[in-house]
Amino acid sequence: MVTTAPSGAGVTRPARPAARAHRVIFIDLARALAVLLMVQGHTFDALLDPAHRRGLGYDAWVFQRGLTSCLFLLLAGFAFTLTTTRHWDRHLRLSRTLGTRLRRFGLFVVLGYGLHFPVRHYTDLVGMADERWQSFLAVDVLQLIGLSLIGLQFLVLVARTPRAFAATALASCVVVVVSTPLAHSIDWSSRMPSFLGAYLTPATGSNFPLLPWSAYVLFGAALGHVYSRWGALHLAAFANRVLLVGGAGMLTASLAVSRLPFDIFEPANSWTAIPHQFLVRVGSVLLLLGIVAHLSRRIATLPRAFAALAQESLLVYFVHLCIVYGSIWNPGLLWFLGATLAPGQILAIEVVLIGAMVTLALGWNWCKRSHTRVARITAYVVLTLLALVLI
Repeated sequence: MVTTAPSGAGVTRPARPAARAHRVIFIDLARALAVLLMVQGHTFDALLDPAHRRGLGYDAWVFQRGLTSCLFLLLAGFAFTLTTTRHWDRHLRLSRTLGTRLRRFGLFVVLGYGLHFPVRHYTDLVGMADERWQSFLAVDVLQLIGLSLIGLQFLVLVARTPRAFAATALASCVVVVVSTPLAHSIDWSSRMPSFLGAYLTPATGSNFPLLPWSAYVLFGAALGHVYSRWGALHLAAFANRVLLVGGAGMLTASLAVSRLPFDIFEPANSWTAIPHQFLVRVGSVLLLLGIVAHLSRRIATLPRAFAALAQESLLVYFVHLCIVYGSIWNPGLLWFLGATLAPGQILAIEVVLIGAMVTLALGWNWCKRSHTRVARITAYVVLTLLALVLI
């Protein structure tokens, strides 16, 4: 593990052992937390009886669940910058390494559509109703992350240096946030094909269109540059000055904007305004990451399960969604149980499900590290079988 020297691209120096340990613990702890909150959120949302969907406690959970997606996306951009900065020169030219990376990001997009595949066989796509096409083409988090990371990779090719990359990512984040209200007011379905319009507006059923959700990935990429250049060796200062102070500042800014005597966002500077939401959510996520950073400094050794969850988040995401919501390949808990359970009953299911996901992550992570070739072949075989089942 290395950290980037202040002078810029391709120049590295060894990290001090203590800084290296805390750096790994902080990153893995934050990503594992995001995965656990994600599994808990989907399970609770799918199975909770409508009778329990009210009250202050439920409203607090809804807010927390909204932060989970933002944390997940921000960390995706954060991790992209860390892995890219570590070997910056390798990503500045077209190469086999770059092609492998882009294929991995493209797999995110393919799996995202696979989770929403609307029919049991490819031939059934012919003559499918418009409603089912719209549901299939709706953009979810995997498509968002895949395309956002592909965009970041091309940004690396254009920016050429880590500093220019971070500055451009942050500027792009601001542009996305500010332009989202206007973009959402446009009827894209009449201006472009449906599968493209779904990436620009939630009006077509997309849960995570690029506008505004790619802004969280872009912000995370810029934050990752600050961390890799300075914060990894000064974690306490990074947590205080960047995460805690920055988070509090963004929350204060959102409050100040909401109290302005004139409207700069629609509708009326309220919580529903996208720029306001961005300030509140990113501010809250930064505060959470600040707490995690300080906590990581007190942990000498992080259990292997946390590292496995962090590194196998894509596998856990795909499998747990199939278990909870079901897919074209299998019925899920929602099909068997429906939204009929009380919070206590769901908690018991979550404990079992999280245990299963931790076991899966540990096993697969071990296989990838100890039997790389076997893991690669297994992944290709499984993906091929999933595709063949639909013929």
